[in-house]
Amino acid sequence: MLICPVREEVKMNAGKPEHIKEKIWEQHLRWLDLVSNECRSNQLRREREKQKRDGKA
Repeated sequence: MLICPVREEVKMNAGKPEHIKEKIWEQHLRWLDLVSNECRSNQLRREREKQKRDGKA
């Protein structure tokens, strides 16, 4: 599992604001993980595509 740098920063610097309910906070952290995983997936795809282009040139 990839570690989300944004989520880690939230956990280290801000933490859960007092007015936010626990369920909503956990949903927010899951969303941050999802976005991080999607970004990493897209980065890997772009790297593979670049390798294919560079290999054909």
